[in-house]
Amino acid sequence: MEENQSNIIAKGIVKAVFSLIAVLLLLWFLYTIKVVIAYIIVALVISLIGRPIKGFLIKYFKLKDTLASAATLLLLLSIFILLFIILVPLVLNQAQNLSALDIHGFQQKSALLLENIKTYLHQKNMNFLDNLTLDSLFSEFNFKILPGLINPIINTLGNFVVGFFAVSFISFFMLKDSKLTANFLFKFIPDNDRDRFRQVFTKIKNLLSRYFIGISIQITIIFIFYTIMLNIFGVENAAFIALLAALMNLVPYIGPIVGWIIIVSLSMTSQLNVLDSTALIHLARNISIGYILIQLWDAFVDVPLIYSKSVKAHPLEIFLVIMIAGTLFGVLGMIVAVPTYTMLRLFFKEFYEEYKAHFTIW
Repeated sequence: MEENQSNIIAKGIVKAVFSLIAVLLLLWFLYTIKVVIAYIIVALVISLIGRPIKGFLIKYFKLKDTLASAATLLLLLSIFILLFIILVPLVLNQAQNLSALDIHGFQQKSALLLENIKTYLHQKNMNFLDNLTLDSLFSEFNFKILPGLINPIINTLGNFVVGFFAVSFISFFMLKDSKLTANFLFKFIPDNDRDRFRQVFTKIKNLLSRYFIGISIQITIIFIFYTIMLNIFGVENAAFIALLAALMNLVPYIGPIVGWIIIVSLSMTSQLNVLDSTALIHLARNISIGYILIQLWDAFVDVPLIYSKSVKAHPLEIFLVIMIAGTLFGVLGMIVAVPTYTMLRLFFKEFYEEYKAHFTIW
C-alpha cells in the first residue's frame, strides 16, 4: 500500500516537473517569436478596423469576398502610405536640422529663453523654476549623439519595410477569412461549448472593431486640430509635431501630458532661430491654451463616444480598469486595458449566468 502511494507521488512529481518544463519551453518559444506575434496582433487590429469597410463594399458594391478584402486592405494601406510619404520628409528634415544644430548657440539662446520664462513667471507670482538651470539639463544630455541617430533610424526603416509586408499579408487573410482566428482557438475548446464561444467571439469582434475604429477617428480628429492650430501660429513641421502629440493620446490620462510637453517643446525648438525669447514665451502660452481647448473637446466629446458606447461600459468602470492596468503593467497596460477588459467582461458575463445558480445562498 505504501509502495503504491510512493509510486503515485513520484509520478505526480515527474508529471509536475514535465509540465513546468513544457510551460517554460512554451514561454521561451513565444518570447523567441515575439516579433511574429507583434505582426499578428497588428494584423488583427487592422482586420478589425477593416471589417465594416469590407461589409460596406460587399453590401453596396456587390463585390466578392476576396475582392472586397483586397480593396479594404488596399484602402487602409493607401491611407497609411500617404501619411508615410507626407511625414517622412518632415522627419528627415527635422533630423537634418538637429544634426546641423549649433550647440553653443542653442545653449545660449536656451539660457536666455529660460531666464525670460523665469521673469515672466515672477510677474505672475510663480517661482517654481527658480532652481532650474540649463547646466543641469545639458549635463544629462549629449547633443553630439544627434547626428549618430540617423543610422539607427535608417535601420529601423529597413525592419519596418519587412514588417509592413508581413502585416499586409497576414491582414489580407484575416480579412478574407473572418473565422480564421476563431477556428484556430476553437481547436482548444470542447465541442459542447463551441457554439457559445462562437457567439461570444462574434460579440467581441464587433465591439473591438467599433473600439479600434473609434480610436482611429479620435487620433485623426486630434491630429487635424493640432495641425491647424500649429499652422495658425506659424510653427514649422506642424504635421510631424501634431502627429507625435496626437499619438500620445493612445495612452490614457498620462498621454495628453506627454503630448503637451512634446508639442510645446518641439514648437519652440523649431522657432528658436526665428523668434526672440518674448515671442517664444507667447507662442508657448498660445499653444498651451489651444492644446487645452482641444483636449477638453476630446474629453467631453470624443472619449465618451469611443470608450463608453463602443465597449458598452460605464466611464467610471473604464477609469478604474485603466488605473489598475497602469499600476500593474505600466504604460503598455494602460494602452491594452480597454480591449482586454472588453474581452474578459464579455466572457464573464456569458458564462457567469450559467454557473451563478450553483453559488446562490438560499
